[in-house]
Amino acid sequence: MAAVKNLIFDLGNVLYDIDFKKMNIAFATIGIEGFDQFFTLNKSHQLFLDLEMGFVNEQEFYDGVRTLLSLPLTNEQIVFGWNALLVGFRKNSIEWIKENNFRYNTFLYSNTNQIHHDHFIQEFEKDVANYSFVSLFKTAYYSHEMGMRKPDPASFNYIIEKEGLLAGETLFIDDNEPNIIAAASVGLQVLHLKEGMRVEKDIASYL
Repeated sequence: MAAVKNLIFDLGNVLYDIDFKKMNIAFATIGIEGFDQFFTLNKSHQLFLDLEMGFVNEQEFYDGVRTLLSLPLTNEQIVFGWNALLVGFRKNSIEWIKENNFRYNTFLYSNTNQIHHDHFIQEFEKDVANYSFVSLFKTAYYSHEMGMRKPDPASFNYIIEKEGLLAGETLFIDDNEPNIIAAASVGLQVLHLKEGMRVEKDIASYL
């Protein structure tokens, strides 16, 4: 196996804790039970996939949620429930990247959307560090800017080709098994960061 020269990190439950239960509870408090029938880790209504690939903007998403639920929710209520998914940064994992990104070409690849992106970028600069989140990476790739999302193998090939990487020298770190399988299918080395694992204590044996 080739030595690792490049790292591609997922965000959710790798560098940043997310909790679908918290999102479902938040929506329940505003009268929407069973929100998980529309959006989960690996199965989503097309509206949410379109948001994650940048095919709809924020206002179109809010209007779409109101139509989907047949409820006259305000934009603020939708954001309240939607952002309840976001718990917070894993500061020790962030520190590991800061201390080691000079050793590797370091990238981020996240399935996300503009609403969540705006939230966690502001949170990082307010509560985590006095430098920008994006400065941790050579390039940050977000699904809503790419028009592609994991686990589409083409999205991994896009990053590999755009950055001029050799897949065999690149380690992809993600918590979601379908993404890991897709990354491995294009030749990337992979670390499946399962529940209870952390970048700062589990990545060393893969490098």
